[in-house]
Amino acid sequence: MYSSARKTLDIASLAAAAIVFAVLVPPLTAELPAVAVAITAGVLFTGLFSLSGLVRRRGDSFLRTGAFRRGDTRILGAFVDRLRFCFTTDDLIRACRELLEFSADCTVIIMDMPKHYVVYNSPGIIGSDPEVIATLVRRYDKWRDGIFFFDEQLDLVSGNSRSRGFFAVNGDLHAYFFIRLARIMEPEIFEQLNAELASFLKRNETIEKMFSIAAVSKEWALVAETQRSFLPKILPKVKRLDLAAHFQPLVNVSGDYYDALPIDGDRTLLMVGDVSGKGLSAALIMGIVVNTIRIIEDKNDLETLVRSVDSAIKGMRLEDKYTVMFLGIVDTAKMTISYVNASMADPLIISETRAGRQIRRLASNCSLIGILDLQTVPTAEVRLFPGDVILIASDGVSEVPDAAGEMLGDSDRWIDFVTEESARPAGVFVEALAALVTEHAGGAPLRDDVTVLAAKVLE
Repeated sequence: MYSSARKTLDIASLAAAAIVFAVLVPPLTAELPAVAVAITAGVLFTGLFSLSGLVRRRGDSFLRTGAFRRGDTRILGAFVDRLRFCFTTDDLIRACRELLEFSADCTVIIMDMPKHYVVYNSPGIIGSDPEVIATLVRRYDKWRDGIFFFDEQLDLVSGNSRSRGFFAVNGDLHAYFFIRLARIMEPEIFEQLNAELASFLKRNETIEKMFSIAAVSKEWALVAETQRSFLPKILPKVKRLDLAAHFQPLVNVSGDYYDALPIDGDRTLLMVGDVSGKGLSAALIMGIVVNTIRIIEDKNDLETLVRSVDSAIKGMRLEDKYTVMFLGIVDTAKMTISYVNASMADPLIISETRAGRQIRRLASNCSLIGILDLQTVPTAEVRLFPGDVILIASDGVSEVPDAAGEMLGDSDRWIDFVTEESARPAGVFVEALAALVTEHAGGAPLRDDVTVLAAKVLE
């Protein structure tokens, strides 16, 4: 089992490090003074401990892959991965059919337990048997949240090793899985499934709430309030980065979005995008894009992020909906930004040079996301320097026209403003830029959402 193998790996790697330390210290320090002995032992200990940690991480990755991707557990592992990109009940049912029923001979029964209502049941003897449904209601009505296992008689058992299947309870929703392979799967996978099912229910509730508000009450302010919950309330505090953002929707409901997500102590993912169109469908896609990026564990793989967003949008089956998007990973240790620019108005890097402040453009290197087939998703990398300012803005900034029809991004004042004002703190710069957009419009109503994200690399 994965858990026991991992414990063995941890013990073995630490024991090996201790043995090597005990063997090497005496000959290395035999003729050294006390202070040098302490320093040498400390350096050796630190090096061996770091090496042991690396071995454990590599070993854990190997064990996890073997347990969750190659063994029988891979069936539920694939289902858990698919759950991360389910947003509607139809998505959930489709995942059950394709990954559990067809591939693993699994029967699934999903119930709204307080109403004793069957949301979905797999075709077949078990799923269509009224006595099975009645027994589940009788025994597990008003059951507490969590993962539980049952035997052939639908009685509870203490673990998966003697089970006929399992069920997950999240509030009113009960999901029962009749799968004989459960008894030989890794125990950790069941808790993972339950956690992803809980996340799915939250996403589904939010989307249904937006649909119901728009379709029944037409209270768009409430839709906008729900949509804003997808965006960061405040930007994170990140070492060596000064972050600031401005978000101004044209109407209550917007297709623009932005986020800044720390990956580790040195790397931060920056995201700005714009969904085609306006209204509820654009708001839904915007929420799906932001949520998809947030739930992916490995945010270092930009191509996977882009392709996951592409699949999520296409999975909603909304006509003519796509997004332009910029994703960039700022690494303040390597002093680089790696990025994919999917048809966004060119983000800028403003740098201080001997010739004055200069602008570099991060040109588009990927097509629209969610509507076209993505053949390749290239990643570019650009060097950063202390004091650099990364400016990412939606086209509502650069394409705002003045009274003569000249767009701000084509005007001389745009370059002058950006080079001069970007020297100020990020928050001051962003708000000044938002004011410039209004000023350039000359009092005329804006025609698009205004979204700006700036990141200043600190010394």
